[in-house]
Amino acid sequence: MNNVGYLTESGKYFTKEEAISEAKRCLLCEASYCSKNCPIEIDPKYIISLVAEERIDEAVKVIRERNPLAAICSRVCPYETYCVGGCKNTELKEPIMIPYIEKFLTEYEKESNWKISDKKIQSNSNGKKVAIIGSGPSGLAASAILARIGYDVTVIEAREGIGGWLTYGIPPHRLPKHAINQDVEYIKSLGVKFRTNTLVGKDVTLDALREEGFDAFLLSSGLNKGRVLKIKGSDLDGVLSAVNFLAEAKSKDGHINVGKSAVIIGGGDVAMDCGTTAKLTGYEKVRVVVRTGIEEMNASQKELNYLKFVNVPIFDHFDSVEILGDENNKVRAIEFKGTDDSSDLILEADTIIFAVGQMSDGIQSIAPVELDQRGTVITNDFQTSIEDVFATGDIIQGQKTACFATSLGKKVAEAIDAYLRNK
Repeated sequence: MNNVGYLTESGKYFTKEEAISEAKRCLLCEASYCSKNCPIEIDPKYIISLVAEERIDEAVKVIRERNPLAAICSRVCPYETYCVGGCKNTELKEPIMIPYIEKFLTEYEKESNWKISDKKIQSNSNGKKVAIIGSGPSGLAASAILARIGYDVTVIEAREGIGGWLTYGIPPHRLPKHAINQDVEYIKSLGVKFRTNTLVGKDVTLDALREEGFDAFLLSSGLNKGRVLKIKGSDLDGVLSAVNFLAEAKSKDGHINVGKSAVIIGGGDVAMDCGTTAKLTGYEKVRVVVRTGIEEMNASQKELNYLKFVNVPIFDHFDSVEILGDENNKVRAIEFKGTDDSSDLILEADTIIFAVGQMSDGIQSIAPVELDQRGTVITNDFQTSIEDVFATGDIIQGQKTACFATSLGKKVAEAIDAYLRNK
């Protein structure tokens, strides 16, 4: 295998000269497909134009103003679907690598010791308080926007670490800790406060928070429970959910007890993360199995490419049938049936990891809001069935990208502001 480690970031870093050179390739086309495709609406075309003109300080200010999670999103954005995907519609032979330019800007910001970005705590406090429950990308983005407007914002997180899936799910080769810390420190500099190790509904209730003077609440707890397919043998020792596997690996910097061989079930980015994590933490043999064809998988191309880079094969068009165990009730193999023919496949493994979706765990213990049949929170312009409670992120949209969640965070902040202004 290539000489990479679990903690080794896989993405490219541009130097200042490389970023400027790449920006100067941009046609600055009138159609602005890159900007139209950006869910966070940072207007990549404008940022690229600033870099091309070597107005780096100004470009940093713009990207930070428009995206509080700039360091994070520049690394995890599925850019081939968003900005770079739009750039492919132009006359350029190779699209502009916009995320590399954006990552350069956030690194430039960090190296400047925060002298560029406007970190001044807003002096226009309006005296109203908002509690954000959960510190994933949507909640973090909302906290920054609300703090800038003038709200007294507190983010309440059940775990010790801030970031939700960013911190406990996405592996460090895609998202290193320093990028998360950089964005969190920026948000703290705006005056946002954090309470960690506090589970709302158990350690503190909404009513108690109302007594503290909070005027509105935002549920952004994410889909924090992994799914395991209920097939024969799914209760054997060695069967894991992607959520638990990735969280343990990341919280221990990859120093986990591993077996010899693992099979991952699923075809999205989370499955790819499990495959690369298993390989990079020491499993000798790792395989990914999907029901669809490879071209129909939900995984982004860059994650498929990295899976190939670490030599993890994909078996496509197979559906899991039964997990086989030994006399000690431990996994020894898994059996599959072909989805487009009658072929059988048995893969030996001591670990089976299901990356087949996630769900919310205990959202109604936080607030008794109405849910639909899928278990997602029912909202009207982000407002739930409880007047002063709003919701955002995966708990209202289903499993999406961190960048999409960030865009929702910006929008829900506007909805909360409108509600409190009219209250």
